[in-house]
Amino acid sequence: MIRKRIFRSFVFLMIGFSLVACDKTPPNGNNNNNSKAPVTGTLEVEFRIPGSFLPPNRVLRADLSVAVDAEHLYKGHFFYVANVYNNKLMYQITLKPGNYYYQAGIVCIAGGDSCSAAGFPGGQFGVKWAIGTAQVNANEITHVVPQFTQ
Repeated sequence: MIRKRIFRSFVFLMIGFSLVACDKTPPNGNNNNNSKAPVTGTLEVEFRIPGSFLPPNRVLRADLSVAVDAEHLYKGHFFYVANVYNNKLMYQITLKPGNYYYQAGIVCIAGGDSCSAAGFPGGQFGVKWAIGTAQVNANEITHVVPQFTQ
């Protein structure tokens, strides 16, 4: 008889503890289950290929990468790398507010001395880089246009 009472008391005590532990009411008393979406902004990169005497299909987009700081950019530790296309001009990247570093690369595939004459280091298959920084603000679009070296 005493064991049954102790067992019942134990069961009721455990049920009481589980009910208290399951109370999900926030400390401020607001039981609104709408979780807030993280605050973000957008980095919009207008990836233009600079004009030159080379035919447009001889200079291709090769790389668009984003890093959290200059050291990560230098070391190639990117947290975002775009799958670039030659027919796509605009790239939009959703990020937390902050300062970011980006790099964009274009490659020359023209034959002969055309790439060297257009200023691509190493001639054919030479790459030109544009490196910059952008401040992304909450709920805003930050627009950048990479400027490639001549």
